[in-house]
Amino acid sequence: MRFLSFSLLFPLFLVLTACGGENASGPAPALAPEALREHSTLFRKGVEEVTDGVYVAIGYGLANSIMLEGDDGIVIVDTMSTQEEGQEVLAAFREITDKPVKALIYTHNHADHVFGARAFAAPGEVPVYAHATTQDKINRVVNEIRPIITLRSMRMFGTYLDGSERINDGIGPHLGVNEDSNLFSLTPDHTFEDELDLNIAGLHLRLIHAPGETDDQLFVWLPEKKVVLSGDNIYQAFPNLYTIRGTAYRDVAQWARSLDKIRALEPEYLVPSHTRPLIGAQRIHTTLTHYRDAIQYVHDQTLRYMNLGLTPDQIVEKVQLPPHLASDPWLQEFYGKVSWSVRSIFSGYLGWFDGNSSTLQPRYDSEQAQRMADLAGGTEALMSAAQKALKNQDAQWALSLTDHLQVLTQGDQAVTDLRARALRQLAEQESNPNARNYYFTEARELEQGLKPGRTKTSPEFLATLPIENFLGAMPSLLKAEETLEVNEALGFRFRDTGKTFTLRIRQGIALIESGLDDDSVATLDTSEITWKSIAAGSRSAALALAGDDLNIDGDKLDALRILGYFEKIE
Repeated sequence: MRFLSFSLLFPLFLVLTACGGENASGPAPALAPEALREHSTLFRKGVEEVTDGVYVAIGYGLANSIMLEGDDGIVIVDTMSTQEEGQEVLAAFREITDKPVKALIYTHNHADHVFGARAFAAPGEVPVYAHATTQDKINRVVNEIRPIITLRSMRMFGTYLDGSERINDGIGPHLGVNEDSNLFSLTPDHTFEDELDLNIAGLHLRLIHAPGETDDQLFVWLPEKKVVLSGDNIYQAFPNLYTIRGTAYRDVAQWARSLDKIRALEPEYLVPSHTRPLIGAQRIHTTLTHYRDAIQYVHDQTLRYMNLGLTPDQIVEKVQLPPHLASDPWLQEFYGKVSWSVRSIFSGYLGWFDGNSSTLQPRYDSEQAQRMADLAGGTEALMSAAQKALKNQDAQWALSLTDHLQVLTQGDQAVTDLRARALRQLAEQESNPNARNYYFTEARELEQGLKPGRTKTSPEFLATLPIENFLGAMPSLLKAEETLEVNEALGFRFRDTGKTFTLRIRQGIALIESGLDDDSVATLDTSEITWKSIAAGSRSAALALAGDDLNIDGDKLDALRILGYFEKIE
């Protein structure tokens, strides 16, 4: 999310910082559709008792946290985004009971559900339950595309926006992560594949794998209480079958089948991990039916038109929810959108090529922009057309024209200003928070040159993340054009664990191999926590090298030169 002062290897997608309000010369307070303002009432802050022994904390952050009270302890399901949020929620739960925490359960790996865990328990203090794949997905907070996911997430959640721009985040009031936040998930030590029956503090719980918004998604079923804790497979907004921050394909057909698993249980209480609970068997049945039918409808109709040879643009015009689904309050487009879902389903089945031959090998941006200007009568005429479109409230066309103008004018301030105004005009009319926040944030990037901060990453939390993830992120940061004639290797020795690795560069390719190869020009000798801290940006490599925490055995200049072949994203 942001423009990106990431460390070399450890950009969490939640590494965000808050932004202050507009200065006196900034834009006027933003407008917002009334429906979006009314949607904020879903996030009234407080703890709600759903039924005996089941409590949900709503409005403390993007996600909910749920407390199950048993005979001699409590179970916490989902733990918020940060330790600070988790501490606030725990304090609210403590006004209800002082029974000790007996277990934590993660419904899935998303950061707003796991990174506040340390507030509820110390590492190893209580069992942590999750699906068998959840920890691997948490570990991948360090991966090859994290910088761009972070930038796009910052835009989508509106981290920098003021209260007139970011009304809410669709499934919660806001993502409460900033550069002062502490993030610390506890490693799941009790995992399962399909189902797991538990008895904790006298509570009978069943954890059931139900892939949907994530592959590791689970829901919690309390059969005696007829309560289901549904995770993120349903919330009061059209589902994010595709998220504009970017994600691997979400299996839409499987998502609908997972909701059928919940329907079959005939719950009387439904407690999502976002938005408010739903009570009443018939009401829940109807809502789940509509929700899963909406997902299947979009999936099936998209496939129908794909098989008729239509392109994504053409399908988007045709696929709209039928009236009985479009009018359901749980299917309003306050998070996902049908149009985004159509495009994702098409790409998930067929990939990027839309089937139209004209898009198979399109002109480069520079060529396309120049031809568009020629068609308009020159760059000035193209600029005039964009200005006219914006004046006529046709902000989307104005924004599209600035795509070409940016290429042609290379940072001209008038084009930048015009694009920012078009983005603001689109944002003020937009009731989908993800799109609204994205527009407003990109406008602020153009107007103010936003820069991000970093969250605090404690050594205790860093120690839980595999060193392989930090090293494994390096190949995708290689500046290949500088290494096309390079064939060299650099060793890593981690003195605290005894692990060794070789970083090999081979003519534009970087590889991480286990063990030390004899042809390494040098070996970095350090501890895992030192290297992780350097990668996370909480430790200076120069200071570590000046002391005893980081040594280079061999040619230091060669070692530093090899490390210099890798991007440091700013």
